[in-house]
Amino acid sequence: MDGLDICQSGTSMFRQSIRICRAPEGESGGIQQYTDQWRVSTDRKEHFPVTRLAQGRTTHLERAEIAAETLRFFDAGDDPSIRQLASALQVTPSAIYHHFASRAEIVQAAVEIVWQEILVELLARIGDPFETDPVEVLTVSGIVVRKAFVEHATIAPYMAATPQPDDLTSGGVAMFSSLFERFGLEGEEAAEAFHMYASYTFGTALFAANRRVANRELERNSKSNNGNGKGAPLINPEAAELSSEKTRDAIAEVMDVSSTDPDRDEELFEIGLRRVIDSLRPVRA
Repeated sequence: MDGLDICQSGTSMFRQSIRICRAPEGESGGIQQYTDQWRVSTDRKEHFPVTRLAQGRTTHLERAEIAAETLRFFDAGDDPSIRQLASALQVTPSAIYHHFASRAEIVQAAVEIVWQEILVELLARIGDPFETDPVEVLTVSGIVVRKAFVEHATIAPYMAATPQPDDLTSGGVAMFSSLFERFGLEGEEAAEAFHMYASYTFGTALFAANRRVANRELERNSKSNNGNGKGAPLINPEAAELSSEKTRDAIAEVMDVSSTDPDRDEELFEIGLRRVIDSLRPVRA
């Protein structure tokens, strides 16, 4: 662990001051965390003069405002076009392209806001990830990530896209490397363990998020299973002989638990997550 220097500054796009720093040797306070208001990079302002305000606006348009508005659209169940964003922000489409080169960049900016929310929530709950018990860090990380995916269900598929090569990603790699090494895993073993952990966490998160979106789009009541949402689906007598009614009823109750009982859904997720983490413990002869 000597020489490990983890000090991430949120996202390069917004330069939001959310830092994760491991304290230097001999110093206390392993986590240095502080947040400021979104600050817009001045890089583009050097190339573009400040223009007069658009009609109906009292402030100049900024990158952070565009990203936040994009996330609001997604949270409302929409995948906004540039024209929709421009209309909501009371600007022209060209004003948005003044700050972003493409729509993909805008969506990535909205995704980064959610990852910042995850980071702040994680640090608030566990403190220093380099000092806290690795099992607890892995558990809480999974819970916080999944909760964010479900709360921001429409944008969740974009959150699961290939990570951008930025400070936040490299900080995450370093943190998980430290966690698995303290867990007793190194090199390829650590990589295999992380893959299993991430597959469970992100897989269940995306499943819950996509189900929420699908139910909303199809205008289906999540309790409309056979009219009342209770009991196992009807099966023919021959199939019924292969399992007990007790087991069928229990499984039927959780098939749509992410919609019918979110608290129970999170409880079941945590049970599964702890089992996954426990299975990752190294077995030494």
